[in-house]
Amino acid sequence: MNASIITLTPDQLHFDWGTDGLVLWIEELDGAGSLANQLDEVMDRIAFAIELQTGWDHRTDSATLHPLYGYRLLLRDASGLWNAVQTDETGHFAGLMPLQEMDYEVAYDKVMWLD
Repeated sequence: MNASIITLTPDQLHFDWGTDGLVLWIEELDGAGSLANQLDEVMDRIAFAIELQTGWDHRTDSATLHPLYGYRLLLRDASGLWNAVQTDETGHFAGLMPLQEMDYEVAYDKVMWLD
């Protein structure tokens, strides 16, 4: 009897991110168009990076605001179009709203007016 173990690992996440005032932008770098399907993981990684920068600790500061709270989030997908990233009250991914914009400044203005 032969047994084999198959380990499946998810695709590597290739993205860049940064903040610009009240907007946190995320840009897909690999061109595969799969980042939107993994946005929960992407947002968790960004939130952890912000935790490291600010000292916020999800284990002890759970009564305080989530690291992504207050930011408007933009995702530039593989096609170059910007999308508004919708979050729930806990700072987790809730959906995407296509902005149909290639220009960052226009997308920035649009995402500031969304609820």
